[in-house]
Amino acid sequence: MPPTAFGLEKVSLQLKWTHAFQFAGYYAAIDQGFYEQAGLDVSLIEGAPGINATQQVVSRQADFGVGTSGLLLDLDQGNEVVLLANIFQHSPQVIISKADTALQSIHTLADKPIMLEEGSDELLAYLMYESIFLEQDKRLPHTFSIEDLITGKVDAMSAYITHEPYYLDLANFRYHIYTPRSVGIDFYGDNLFTSKAFAQQRPDIVSAFTQASLKGWTYALQNPDYIIELILEQYTQTHSASFLQFEASRMHQLIKPELIEIGYINPGRWAHIHNTYQSLNLVSSPLDLSEFLFKHPSNTSTSWFAPLIISSLIASLVSGIALYIYRVNLKLNSLLRQKNKAAVLQRHRNTLLEMIAADQPIEQILQEIVLGVEAYNPKTFCSILLFHSDTETLHIGAAPSLPQEYNQAINGVKIGPAVGACGSAAYFKKRVITADIDQHPFWKDYKHLSLKHGLKACWSEPIMRKNGHLLGTFAIYHTKVSEPTSDDIQLIRESAQLAEIAIERHLAYDELRRSEELHRHLAQHDPLTGLANRSLFSDRLNQSLKHAKRHSSSFAVLLIDLNGFKPINDEFGHNFGDLVLKEVATRLKAIVRESDTVSRIGGDEFVILLHNVDSRAAAQQVVDKIHQAFTDPFCEPDSVNLSCSIGIALYPDDGATEIELTQVADIRMYQNKQGR
Repeated sequence: MPPTAFGLEKVSLQLKWTHAFQFAGYYAAIDQGFYEQAGLDVSLIEGAPGINATQQVVSRQADFGVGTSGLLLDLDQGNEVVLLANIFQHSPQVIISKADTALQSIHTLADKPIMLEEGSDELLAYLMYESIFLEQDKRLPHTFSIEDLITGKVDAMSAYITHEPYYLDLANFRYHIYTPRSVGIDFYGDNLFTSKAFAQQRPDIVSAFTQASLKGWTYALQNPDYIIELILEQYTQTHSASFLQFEASRMHQLIKPELIEIGYINPGRWAHIHNTYQSLNLVSSPLDLSEFLFKHPSNTSTSWFAPLIISSLIASLVSGIALYIYRVNLKLNSLLRQKNKAAVLQRHRNTLLEMIAADQPIEQILQEIVLGVEAYNPKTFCSILLFHSDTETLHIGAAPSLPQEYNQAINGVKIGPAVGACGSAAYFKKRVITADIDQHPFWKDYKHLSLKHGLKACWSEPIMRKNGHLLGTFAIYHTKVSEPTSDDIQLIRESAQLAEIAIERHLAYDELRRSEELHRHLAQHDPLTGLANRSLFSDRLNQSLKHAKRHSSSFAVLLIDLNGFKPINDEFGHNFGDLVLKEVATRLKAIVRESDTVSRIGGDEFVILLHNVDSRAAAQQVVDKIHQAFTDPFCEPDSVNLSCSIGIALYPDDGATEIELTQVADIRMYQNKQGR
């Protein structure tokens, strides 16, 4: 977007809190000139207690704002806001209390005063989900002073995982963190938004501001030390450099830029958040995602129609998976409610649930399950074996204390009706108690190995999904002949249940990640040929323009139109025509370099971006190769013949912008077609 006649467009961004690394991307966008390049003069409005970002934006005292997932509550209350980008993939909001006993849980805070700041909607949802309803006199206004918690003035307070823990650690204060994620309330954190009115009036400014902000965030996360220096020099000295480094590190875990594109919006996840609010009677109106999510001006052309339909279908799939994860997380809550356990078991369980809720690696969680049970009874050795359904075999998931030779022998064992305790438990999908390995028929072919290492008894529990599908086995080995007590049976069952939750959550998030990757891929690629679509090609072309301007280099655009394709469709049908288009795509990709981009931009129109092409003659060599590739028949043995017309545009000789280059290539393509 170019500057106005009077200079840059002046816009403002209302921050949700005081200056800190929490807003690093916006500082970077100003410092690096990203806003200026977009034709914007951006001023940042610092937040403070009592300032509501949504009200500031809706009342037009600010053009943009940073808000929480409570934007859905604002929407339900009639505040017309539009979401532009999700910055934090996970919310930093938690509840912190003093660590008193190993048995404490969120229910320890029932009927106790809690300091909650404004905008703590997801924390209220968390408390309501746990059947903790704060009376008016128990919800205290937030003083934003950790001294109130340290001195016992309050029993708990809302906090940011990126902030208060740093200062509590400095004070050597033992604290406990309660996160909504432990019960499946996993909301987005900081979200960039604007008012519906401003989005409708100036979509160009909104789009330019959003893209420049995301560039700023990318830069800030890649250069945290530089941004920390910038914050201390230009914005605030309230915090130390070490605090900002702590905040940056914790934020990285919440943003997850290595897994998810910064700013990425998952419509299905927003639908899931709305469903959570709705289930707790916090919202009453249905959610219209088409009104809530901003539509960039470049996304309104008809060329986006098919990808958007596909994206919507994938979003529905992602929403279903998100709901599945939510249900899996509900199991965490039921385990947290169990009482009357020994302190060591309760402490171990809490540790595991926190690890699961914090998305620790599955290998670490399974090992912690095993080591915890072994610590409870030092005379035992435990294992978790994972089931591979394709081979019907069991593989080591965690067995740190069993002899290496034994682990090597059982790793990959095929399940069956008489395959020790674990293989049999997996086969029958029932608990198998082997009190005496030497005498049990299931161990006939395996007892020599176990007895060699002094393993005399084994109790194995299958790890099962609720739908009856097998995930693996949990086993406890003893060095003497042993029958389990009722407490032992409960320990086995609970350990298997914890393993089930951890494994199911891991599998669900893995499936969600793959679905989101597919979602992003389909939004940028032609569903038939797999080539880049018009949107991705435009992005690649603009990147080439910037690179060429910086390095005084050149590149070429080849616009390709198939000759005689319509008769093929008419004679052989569209299914056959699709096969021809796929083969055209394959041949084009085989001709160009891996660094070049081949795109399908219409029914039988293709375009190629050739990087670092220094002359028209070099581009013509590629054109000649394409014509040569079209001399062979397509889709043998049916053998249809096809030719193409190609127009070349060379930067900078034929144009300095995307529009100029594509127009020149289009004109020359039609000239070549008419001259056939």
